[in-house]
Amino acid sequence: MSAVYKWCGLAKAVKVGLLAATTAGGWSSVTLAAQVPAQQHSTVRSFDIAAGSLTEVLSRFASAAGAAISFDARDTDGLHSPGIKGTFGVSEGFARILGGSGLQAEPQANGTFVLRAVPATGSALELGATTVNAQVLGATTENSGSYTTGAVTIGKGEHSLKETPQSVTVMTRKMLDDQNLNTIDQVMEKTPGITVYDSTMGGKYFYSRGFRMSGQYQYDGVPLDMGNLYVQADSFSSDMAYYDRVEVLRGAAGMMKGSGGTAGGVNFVRKRGLAVAHTDITLSGGSWDNYRGQVDTGGPLNASGSLRGRAVIAEQSRHYFVDDASRKDQVYYGALDLDVSPDTTLGLGIAYEDVDANPCWGGLPRYKDRSDLKLSRSTCLDPSWNTWRSKRTTVFSDLTHQLNDDWKLKVASVYTKNTQAIKYAFASGAVTPGTNTTGMLGSLYDYDQVDYGLDAYIDGKFAAFGQQHELVLGMNASRANKDDFYSVAFLPQRQDVFNPDKSIPEPDDSYFIENSSRGGPVKSVTKQKGVYSTLRLKLADPLTVVVGGRVSWYSSDTDYDFLNAVPSQHSSTRETGQVTPFAGVLLDLNDNLTAYASYSDIFTPQGNYRSEDGSALKPLVGQSYELGIKGAWFDGRLNSAFNLFRTIQKDQAQTDYNSSCPSSDGYCYVNAGKVRAQGFEAEISGEVIERLQLLAGYTYTQTKTLDDIDTTLNGAAFNSYVPRHVLRMWGEYALTGALERFTLGAGVNAQSDNYRVSPSSGEKISQSGYAIWNGRIGYRIDDTWSVALNGNNLFDKRYYTTIGTETFGNYYGEPRNFMVSLKASF
Repeated sequence: MSAVYKWCGLAKAVKVGLLAATTAGGWSSVTLAAQVPAQQHSTVRSFDIAAGSLTEVLSRFASAAGAAISFDARDTDGLHSPGIKGTFGVSEGFARILGGSGLQAEPQANGTFVLRAVPATGSALELGATTVNAQVLGATTENSGSYTTGAVTIGKGEHSLKETPQSVTVMTRKMLDDQNLNTIDQVMEKTPGITVYDSTMGGKYFYSRGFRMSGQYQYDGVPLDMGNLYVQADSFSSDMAYYDRVEVLRGAAGMMKGSGGTAGGVNFVRKRGLAVAHTDITLSGGSWDNYRGQVDTGGPLNASGSLRGRAVIAEQSRHYFVDDASRKDQVYYGALDLDVSPDTTLGLGIAYEDVDANPCWGGLPRYKDRSDLKLSRSTCLDPSWNTWRSKRTTVFSDLTHQLNDDWKLKVASVYTKNTQAIKYAFASGAVTPGTNTTGMLGSLYDYDQVDYGLDAYIDGKFAAFGQQHELVLGMNASRANKDDFYSVAFLPQRQDVFNPDKSIPEPDDSYFIENSSRGGPVKSVTKQKGVYSTLRLKLADPLTVVVGGRVSWYSSDTDYDFLNAVPSQHSSTRETGQVTPFAGVLLDLNDNLTAYASYSDIFTPQGNYRSEDGSALKPLVGQSYELGIKGAWFDGRLNSAFNLFRTIQKDQAQTDYNSSCPSSDGYCYVNAGKVRAQGFEAEISGEVIERLQLLAGYTYTQTKTLDDIDTTLNGAAFNSYVPRHVLRMWGEYALTGALERFTLGAGVNAQSDNYRVSPSSGEKISQSGYAIWNGRIGYRIDDTWSVALNGNNLFDKRYYTTIGTETFGNYYGEPRNFMVSLKASF
């Protein structure tokens, strides 16, 4: 069978066909044929081919590309391919389709290709380096060996970093593994442009561009209201073992879920079933009895490869550099991906996480004059009975259907349930010289939250006016149910800061109820839903305009029952038909550089905050502007970005410390006037030179209060927690020659000074700037086994990660520590 086509403007006709030849003795040969000159192999074209069997995907690609490839059908029998989407040359397209299959497409002198097994000659390291250098990166990052990605999915569909008119950093699987980043806190601490601030209740607050990232999370693109609660601040107990990557957006995130806030968002993308059987086993041990074991295995579950599975089990047991603190994590994850048809794939996954900890929370106090107590870094002023139990179950599902060559439908949902039981006390109160004691504040929590999320959209291309354009139409919705009981009470004992008593008696639960300063049952239901659309118009070959918007509906109902004789309260918030626009323009300066500009609206409901008169606060609103230039080299294996940003925000909820309200912290809130944040960011990620992977980002941020109800604050820094200068950098180099089995990694986290203003005295409590250096040495023993030594804070810098007040909240950074990891891959 044959047909005649014109391809890529060639004047001559070429013969395209599927020549399936003989079948004899169980042996078959397949040739997917179209005679194309060899020089055309590098010609770049756009492809969008759905997942399917490897034979089928090769056939579709060869036909679309006008390429000829011959192979033994036994080599592809039972193998699956994730398909291909994006702009590639013919050779690059074959490389991506065959990635991880153990096969490669060898170009022939006559312009055709032959499918052969990847040669087994040479050392494993030499093969690994060759694979990375020849690889065309996609959105999935595991086994890419790269610190960058070919596509991001925090928006809808897949687009390269250069095609995305906002600032996005991707923490790839290799980056997470190389630095032993196992929690969301650790990931954010190493992400360019992000500042992490410790909560006294064990969680972490994340800041971007001067503003707090309040619960802006996605699972596989499905937005949820995770975090953003006093029990866990902006973080939560999620292990990174079953994620492929973490995509971090800086800047307004209104297109994510409408009430998107100012600072950005985070998308956790999970691991999927594997088309080729593979297993990783990792054992680690390090300072302060820190031990971790992890098994990650997967592969095809039927002969055709249409059903693929994945299982991850991880367990970690550790102590900390502070006295008597410990934590044990257990993680179980399973996933199935089924090709229901050549055009339809169903994905299912479930994760269970269990945390059992004896934490040291609250940080350290200071002297009344705000000077440092200069305590040992191992000092913990908490009693030994502190307890934190957290259990989380998460269920994932998604369905992807290729409607035709140009249009795709995706529907995804997430369900997660988190229960936490917490009982703890920490030192609270400024220290008077000579007495050397401080008070003790205790808390009791019984916390349950259930979150549901759904996202559905169609993404497609259409031709008009001689150009190809893209349209996304979708809707998403989320629901968060919280059922909480908490109580905060001062204990009768005092703590000696220089000779802490770990055996302070544990009060009965009834003590917290009878002596509560604030607390009680809190129940709330928060619902969000919206419709959205994004249109990418190719106005000319170098010029693309992106316009989008979301119409959002938001409701929140909360019931408070208080223990301290305060009447019960009900708060309700409704926002209807709120429009959040987005616009961007991209101009290709040449093959490698693209200039861009973007604008986003900001809208975040704040009705659950109450002013002193009991009324709900107005929504936070504002505008975000960004102007920059992005670059991509070596087929996208190296990406760079530089941008200027400015954000204007109005009416953010701020604590009124001169008030008293029945809230989680006992204070009322006010809409805080007008604030400006501006600065610039520079980032580079990927293969800078051969064998060197690098992620480096520098951020300059300036915040300023333009108009505030307290006029003395006008002109002052709005957020003093965020340093003006932040540098995050990590690189790894694979040695050559006689040392080819070794890899060397090194990095630094550096920042300028920051400070906190004391709520009692109004004076600054400052932290000088610092730089923390880390390193890694890796050694590949053979094709299966490798070992690595990680060292953190190599120069043993003494510093505070977080500056608190005179009363509490001052946290030391970790002293020098090491971790040895042994890994088997087969």
